[in-house]
Amino acid sequence: MARPLSTPSTLDLGIDRHDREPIQQQIARQIRELVLSGRLAPHAKLPSTRSLAEELDVARATAVEAYEQLAGEGYIETRSGSGTRVAAVLPEVLLNAAPQLTPRRPAAPGKMKREPARPFRTGLVDWDHFPHDAWGRSLGRFWRNPPIALLEHHDPFGWLPLRAAIARHLFEWRGIAVAPEQVVITAGGMDAFDLIRRAILKPGDAIWLEEPGYATARRVFAQGGAEVVGVPTDGEGLVVARGRERAPQARAAFVTPARQYPTGVTMPLPRRLELLDWAKAAQALVIEDDYDSEFRYVGRPLPALMSLDTQDRVIYSGTFSKVFSPIIRLGFLAVPRALVATFREARASHGAPPSLLVQPALAEFMESGAFAIHIRRMRRIYAARRKALLAALAPGDRRLYHIDAAPAGLTLLLRLPQEKSDEAAARRLKAGGVEVLTLSSHFAGPLRESGLLLSFAGFDERQLVRAAEALIAILSQF
Repeated sequence: MARPLSTPSTLDLGIDRHDREPIQQQIARQIRELVLSGRLAPHAKLPSTRSLAEELDVARATAVEAYEQLAGEGYIETRSGSGTRVAAVLPEVLLNAAPQLTPRRPAAPGKMKREPARPFRTGLVDWDHFPHDAWGRSLGRFWRNPPIALLEHHDPFGWLPLRAAIARHLFEWRGIAVAPEQVVITAGGMDAFDLIRRAILKPGDAIWLEEPGYATARRVFAQGGAEVVGVPTDGEGLVVARGRERAPQARAAFVTPARQYPTGVTMPLPRRLELLDWAKAAQALVIEDDYDSEFRYVGRPLPALMSLDTQDRVIYSGTFSKVFSPIIRLGFLAVPRALVATFREARASHGAPPSLLVQPALAEFMESGAFAIHIRRMRRIYAARRKALLAALAPGDRRLYHIDAAPAGLTLLLRLPQEKSDEAAARRLKAGGVEVLTLSSHFAGPLRESGLLLSFAGFDERQLVRAAEALIAILSQF
């Protein structure tokens, strides 16, 4: 076993100024690893922030930020007269780690037995860069000694501090000004859509859905007897004029304006305003599903529909599955003030609201700024993966496919020649070790287009490049 260190030195800490990871996080990560490996023992004294900054040739503020992060995580402590030292008692989630081990987190049970996912399987996110340690500490802090308010919680809309954190996030990231009272915590997309259906739709009401579109939303809204009206999309998203023709007095319209699913197109401002004008004239509501707008790689995102709405006509739906983790199974709605009472009644009659198990920890994670840091970090990682996949697909014969490279989201669309069956192509690709979704499966009506959806979030650049090469080779023989 390595001999414990009394203090870290420049031999043990290295700074890579070309790394995407911020310098203060590089410093914090390396000191954390020294603590976890046992090379920095409890009570070991650390250099002052001034000395550390001089040794590493960084700004003192950078060293201060690294120490503040470690102190907040429970690894170090500062006491008057004794300087900064490794904490005497480490966070409980780390106590079972053997001193000689250096992994940042334990392997998940059964992980080695699971069949590895194959590119370009949808629904996956990057798990290696998830902030496991910080998230575990947040959970532990609340559930080792839960506050009385949490134990006595009865609000069907969810934990108020989390709703307040979501309201701030929406304002800062999407320009949406809502009060915490307008935010409803949901158990993900299906729960959100079902709650909307119960709150605003009656049997026989018509609702516009994009064509092609999100099959889950289509299925949920149809369950209560609503008439689901498919409205074609073009290069600017849902065609409002066609919706007016097919169901001018529809009760609602379901849209994905930030990145239309599955085509990836962004609804421009004139089309958004046209949709809001229709909703005002028809006394209808617009359901804005904004499921991965945080991941935009080119330019600035357009304002959310809800931020443009002056008539209380937009219900905003979001989820943490893509931006944080699908495991926590949480999402949210932001509803107009005029509909708050209606949604409260629908939630109360709908049964138990989402579990409180992770809501307080997620609220703390968002309030601390760690959530925003995680999103920005993942945006850089996903941008690199998207770039690598585009480069690997570029040499492919244009007669085989056309790449729709949406500037946002976690998938690319390969449009196939209309005479080619995307279902047949998907079967051949699967036999060759490549998994894709078909574009045709997202149509409800008989008019279908042929294409393949490639999800890149859950795979590193090397995996994506190899899979792209295999895809090109298989399609060349198709």
